[in-house]
Amino acid sequence: MKYQIGDRILLLSSKEEGTVVDFVNDNMVMIEVKGTSFPVYLDQIDFPYFHRFTQQKLVKEEPRLIPGDEIKVDRRKYEVFKTDKGMFLSVLPVYQMDGYDETVKLMKFNLFNDTPHAMRFYFQIWLNNQLDLEIKNEIQPYNHFYLADLIFESLNDNPRFEFTFFLKEPQAKLATSVKKTWKIKPRQMFVQLEQLRAKEEATITYPLFDKFPDKEPEPPAPAEPAKKKAASAITSLGSGNFASLLSKIQLQPETSLEPKQEVDLHIEALEKNWKGLSNIAILAIQLNAFQRYLELAISHHQHNLIVIHGVGKGKLRDEIHQVLKQTPEVATYVNQYHGRYGYGATEITFK
Repeated sequence: MKYQIGDRILLLSSKEEGTVVDFVNDNMVMIEVKGTSFPVYLDQIDFPYFHRFTQQKLVKEEPRLIPGDEIKVDRRKYEVFKTDKGMFLSVLPVYQMDGYDETVKLMKFNLFNDTPHAMRFYFQIWLNNQLDLEIKNEIQPYNHFYLADLIFESLNDNPRFEFTFFLKEPQAKLATSVKKTWKIKPRQMFVQLEQLRAKEEATITYPLFDKFPDKEPEPPAPAEPAKKKAASAITSLGSGNFASLLSKIQLQPETSLEPKQEVDLHIEALEKNWKGLSNIAILAIQLNAFQRYLELAISHHQHNLIVIHGVGKGKLRDEIHQVLKQTPEVATYVNQYHGRYGYGATEITFK
C-alpha cells in the first residue's frame, strides 16, 4: 500500500494535514485530523510535502502594520461552544473481497463521549453468555476510545455489550453511575449494513444516553418495621400459596441493598431478632428477601444467581421455584447437588 501507519497526509478537500492511524481495506484508511479519527478513500488524500513547498515563500515579507493591530482582541467570545450530544457507540464495518463481491470481515467499535464530563467506564463483551472481553478505562470529554474488533461471524453468538459509566468528578445533582446494555440483533444489523453501503457512508452509530442522568430522590422512610408489617399482613391474609401471598405483602426495605451473586436465605442471616417468630412469618421474610434480590439481579443484568435456601422440608425451595416459573426473565433454574451447598441451593440463569 502507498501509505503506512504514522505517515503524514494531506486531506485534499480541506487542505488539512493528518496522520494515518489504521487500514480499513485496500481502498480506505483511517486518519486522524486535529484529534478526530474518520475513514477516507485513498484518492481523497496525498502526501503533504508538495503542498508545503508550494505554499512556502522563499523571501518572507515584512508584516505590514495596520493602525489598531496593537489592540488585543478578546477572542474567547468568538469561540464555538461544543454541544452535549451524549454518549454513543460507532460501528465501522471492514470489508473483504469474496469472489466478485465485498463481504463484511469484521466490525470495529469505538466509544464517543460527546459530553462535557470526563468518565471512567467498565466495558464487557459477552458471547453466548460467556465473558469474552473486559475493559476498565477512562474517556475524556468530546473524545473517542477504541473498544474492540468483532468478527462478523460472532453475530451468531448472541453478542451483548455491557457498559457502566462513572463520573470522574462526582457531582451532587447527578447520579453516581449509569448502566447500559446493547444487544446486537443480527437481522437488524444486516439491514443497516445494506443501507450503509447504499448511502456510501462509513459508520453506524448507536446512542447509549443523551446526557448523564440526574440523581434519583431518596425514598421516604418506612412507616413501620418490615418484620412487623409482614406479620400483620400474614395474619390478615391467612394461609395459602406464598407466591400469590407475597405479591400482596408490601414490605419496605429497612436498608438499601446491593446486588449479589449469592444470597443466603437462612433466617439468622436475614433477621437478628428472629427467635419467637412463627414459621409463617419467617417464611414471608425469606421470600421477601429473595424477591428483592431477584429483582436487583434482573435490573443489573446479572447472568446468574445462587439462592441458598437449605434443605429442611422443602417449603421455601418450592415457593422459590414457583416464583421463578412466573418470572419471564429467568432462562433456567436447577436444584442439584453442589459440593458446597449439597442440595440446599438453587442456581438461576437469566436470559
